[in-house]
Amino acid sequence: MSDEPKTTTSDFWKGLWKDGNTGWHRNEVNEFLIKYFDELTGGRSNLRFFVPLSGKSMDMLWLADKGHTVVGVELAKQANECFFAENNLTFTVEIVEMSVSEPVEVYKCKEKRITIFSCDLFAVTENDVGGKFDAIWDRGSLVAIAPSFGDRGKRYTTKMRSLLASDGNYLLESCYYEVDRGMNPPASITDKQINDMYEEDFTIKKLEMNKIQANPEKESSFAFDINYYLFKPKGN
Repeated sequence: MSDEPKTTTSDFWKGLWKDGNTGWHRNEVNEFLIKYFDELTGGRSNLRFFVPLSGKSMDMLWLADKGHTVVGVELAKQANECFFAENNLTFTVEIVEMSVSEPVEVYKCKEKRITIFSCDLFAVTENDVGGKFDAIWDRGSLVAIAPSFGDRGKRYTTKMRSLLASDGNYLLESCYYEVDRGMNPPASITDKQINDMYEEDFTIKKLEMNKIQANPEKESSFAFDINYYLFKPKGN
């Protein structure tokens, strides 16, 4: 019997979307993506952006409206369909062969340069997505995959490096808190853990820490820090 935590299973995440238990979703563009956008793009235009575990994030639409091509990966089909419906966008769905997994459904927006692969993040390879990306925006992905379980954290950062161009940039939003929540997302990740996971493949620049105080009006509320990092690939 596997000791894999339920929070790493597809059924867990599909269930959250089915039940509408998606408290991580925001109905506005992430303010720190906007704040650090120039550092992320290096002032370049017409880039290819990767958004792991994209959900129905408004950030994808904002990036596309900035003139960039956006590729997301999201396991839950309901999230993908909600993204298009809530933004009044139309789409096609194609069955696409994958390098290391079964064929998957790929959603392609008709009005914007947005494509979403409906599959497990670890199943995606450079060949599947048409080459490496110029930029990665990681808001809520690393903290969702239970990086402290086994080698998942290192597998994740290795995957990100394999998808990022040698001159690309990678902006991460992560969090840290001191309460014990087991493997429940979002994961609490220290600076040391970031270094351990990323330093082999990336140079690391910590951009900012945003302290969030506990809200006594919310059940199970606790204080936490939101941390922002900019990664640049090492070597080729």
